[in-house]
Amino acid sequence: MANCDFAVITSCLCFLASALTLILGIVYVILKLGHVHVGFRNCSFVEAECNAQWRSAFSLAPNVLLTTWAPVLLGILGLSVHVYSLRLNDFFTWLLPTNYVQYSFFMLATAFFGNFGYCGQFGVIVGALSVVSCAACVAARLTGESCIKMLQTTRQSGVEVCVS
Repeated sequence: MANCDFAVITSCLCFLASALTLILGIVYVILKLGHVHVGFRNCSFVEAECNAQWRSAFSLAPNVLLTTWAPVLLGILGLSVHVYSLRLNDFFTWLLPTNYVQYSFFMLATAFFGNFGYCGQFGVIVGALSVVSCAACVAARLTGESCIKMLQTTRQSGVEVCVS
């Protein structure tokens, strides 16, 4: 039987908020791409602004990249706290929280920068869940939990992660 204490419930809340953030980001990108098309017939052979709509969704310019893809990136990062296969490289490990204080700041950043400004009411609801998750992280730390209780997302047993 699983051990279900407040830290595990907190980890479940954070996991759910991150999964919904990823879904929110995917929905946002799909809605944004609904108005984007690649022009070919109406463009001359060399025309500078022919596919400006495409560039508005797929660009490496930081303001476009972060505005469009922030919920997706924050959702993947949040899920990768518990799902090791989502950690694409060692850089993820450096970015991820290792205790509930860090996790609370991560969830607050997710709410402000990856939820509230996207997809209307759905974004506000997911943002509210992220803020509740942030508060739960603070409460988990105040109850004495120093390390994040990892959820059992594979057949391996659940573990605590704490980097000293």
